[in-house]
Amino acid sequence: MTVAELVGDEGGRWKVHTEKSFYIMDLEAMTVMRYPGPNASPTINDRARPIRRLEKCRVGEHGYWTMDEDGPLDPNESYWQATTIIQRIEPLGEERDRA
Repeated sequence: MTVAELVGDEGGRWKVHTEKSFYIMDLEAMTVMRYPGPNASPTINDRARPIRRLEKCRVGEHGYWTMDEDGPLDPNESYWQATTIIQRIEPLGEERDRA
């Protein structure tokens, strides 16, 4: 089963496939982690970060969301992620992690 879009209130864990990487979104814990593909450069977002706001996560479009740092951060500051085109969004079950 796949979905066309995530808005943030779905709950559960999701694997978001893009052209160059994939992301694990845990919408229960409200965290996201980027896993770069073989042709993608590493970034500071290649670790779990708290999701501040899920702006856009729709198949066929670029994804965009903002994140907080784990530690103290100015409330007016945030990290952001703009992805390559999202190709597929699928739910992750309890038994699957990042397969």
